[in-house]
Amino acid sequence: MKVKNKENSHKSILKATGIFGFAQAMKMIVGVIGSKFVAVFLGPVGIGTLGLLNNTIAIIGSLTSFGINITGVREVSLARAENDENKFSERFIVLQRWSFFIGLLGAIVTIVFSKLLSKWTFGTSENYFWFVILSVNFIFSSLTASRVALLQGLRMVKPIAISNVLVSVLITFVTVPIYYFFKFDGIVAVILVSSVLSFLVNYYFTRNIKINKINISISETFQRGIPLIKMGFLLSINVIFGQICSYLIKIYLNGNGSTAEILGFFEVSSVILISYVGMIFNAMGTDFYPRITEIQSDNNNMKELVNDQIEIGLLLITPAITLLYFCAPVLVQALYTKEFLGVLLILKAALFAVIIKAIIWPLAFIILAKGDNKLYFKQEILSDLFLLLSTVILYHFLGLVGIGIASLLQFIIYAFYIIAILRKKYDFGIRKDTFKIIVVCSLIGFASCLITFTIDYPYAYYPIGIILIFSTLYSYRELDKRIDLNSYYLKIRNKFKRNE
Repeated sequence: MKVKNKENSHKSILKATGIFGFAQAMKMIVGVIGSKFVAVFLGPVGIGTLGLLNNTIAIIGSLTSFGINITGVREVSLARAENDENKFSERFIVLQRWSFFIGLLGAIVTIVFSKLLSKWTFGTSENYFWFVILSVNFIFSSLTASRVALLQGLRMVKPIAISNVLVSVLITFVTVPIYYFFKFDGIVAVILVSSVLSFLVNYYFTRNIKINKINISISETFQRGIPLIKMGFLLSINVIFGQICSYLIKIYLNGNGSTAEILGFFEVSSVILISYVGMIFNAMGTDFYPRITEIQSDNNNMKELVNDQIEIGLLLITPAITLLYFCAPVLVQALYTKEFLGVLLILKAALFAVIIKAIIWPLAFIILAKGDNKLYFKQEILSDLFLLLSTVILYHFLGLVGIGIASLLQFIIYAFYIIAILRKKYDFGIRKDTFKIIVVCSLIGFASCLITFTIDYPYAYYPIGIILIFSTLYSYRELDKRIDLNSYYLKIRNKFKRNE
């Protein structure tokens, strides 16, 4: 019975990952097409500037959102559980009003400090009007957050997947012509248009959700919204601090414009590691967090679920990372241009870091699920601070290679820290079969990393190719043990036969 439950657990994890992973993959493909055009029209300097603006906007948004994007999903879920249309409507109306107020606050803050923001970001106050125009972005982004919370809180899987893909498609089709005609001068317009399109698409998918008209005064709206703000504030501080650290890294790499090309390389590496590889983590997290929250009071079941998640995560991530090691030079040129090949220096160690992340990523959810926000706050602050300091120091001494090594060191140290904490507080441990997978996948990642440091392309293709074949076969064998991959193949084949 236990074996059967473990098989169902692995299947549930893989199924959820597959649903949202497909949407993420489609989103990625569209994003790749858009990135190619952006790289051609803007170049490394333009992409670096775009990254600085987006990071600045993200920091302001986090500072003025008070974590409502985090608590919004929870609020909608609780309202749905009450099975009362009026109470559900009341909660959402309060959420939506607070979203507007918060968006308005973000816009006002941006306008008031526009010259200072321009000075901090670009070393000159001449671009302050960019931030004045972008202030409208916060209103649309905040309203979008309330609509996304509605979809996620109601667990409307299909609309969430479709809306994500549709937003990406529309943004690409609209923004590429803007960059074509206006080049660097189109950056502000693209950011603003993207937020408007995102709101319109999410509004469209939530328009038929029944929200009763209920009279709630402004004072009552304020009072009922305060608990939401308090709940998400501490977690939002983590997000803010992480964005500030990322911002400071970019400012350091930019060097007031003197090393904008280096910043462009850093931005591209972030896109590859976070947007492309990160889609697997995003897909897994959509289902994993609510599942672990439901069983957080049962340490034994939680231990089993987390171990299952580590196994599936590693078996999916490791072949993907090995493939990226194998085709990185071709991929960078295909996605961008030859000018961006300097990114490979960052990826040498940073790709291996992603495999380590697959181990520790589910572990952090245990602390969140347990509601130990202070411990989570502490560990994330220390982690972000370490990444900031190590990136600056290692880049100074090692150049671009140091940026990737800093990321690898961050995850390794984080892994030792969090495993020790979880063992002490919650009696958490790694299963023997899970530990075996961790060792094998880590060795695969380390071997690929070592080859790129010791052998140059194209000679590196041969040993990495061998590792890629081994990694793929190993993941297939281990996954087949847990979920019977052949049964999935038969289901797909039978479905196509019925459609013939």
